[in-house]
Amino acid sequence: MAAGRAKGMKYLFRGLLYLAVAWLLGFGYFYLTLPEEPAEMPGADAIVVLTGGAGRLEAGLRLLEAKVAKRMLVSGVNPVVKSGELSAITGTEQATFNCCVDLGKMATNTKSNAEEAADWANVYGFTSIVLVTADYHIPRSMILFRKAMPGVRIIAHPVSGDWPVLFLAKEYSKYVVTLITHAGQHK
Repeated sequence: MAAGRAKGMKYLFRGLLYLAVAWLLGFGYFYLTLPEEPAEMPGADAIVVLTGGAGRLEAGLRLLEAKVAKRMLVSGVNPVVKSGELSAITGTEQATFNCCVDLGKMATNTKSNAEEAADWANVYGFTSIVLVTADYHIPRSMILFRKAMPGVRIIAHPVSGDWPVLFLAKEYSKYVVTLITHAGQHK
């Protein structure tokens, strides 16, 4: 009986070791292949900016001002925030917010960002969007947005930064779970 238990522990340890090595190799690949901002951005119907990180809103506004798209959704905005505050923080004319920027205040995570953006795109009949979020967040966001918007062309616009390794490791783990959860699922 002790020999069987020892053999079982050996297989358990070996399995955990293989999983750890696979995770480390995958994380290395994830880190080395973080997307970079494209040199040229193709046009789209709209821009969707996910809140939660520095530089995202400013990047979206630059794209809007460059006429990459005609309208922008900022998804995941705190319900108490007003467009005038965002205009002041970013130095963007309030007229830009009044005409062309919608604040989505329902989303609380990436999945609900995708759902909020899908509803918004559906209202306006948009068939292509530029998705603005952090470079580390693009892989997971693209899975969730493609699931929420199967008929919409989604163009990634990553915002780069210096992210702590443990932060990236956490995001990679979320990405793997999302990848596994949504593998083979079609809407």
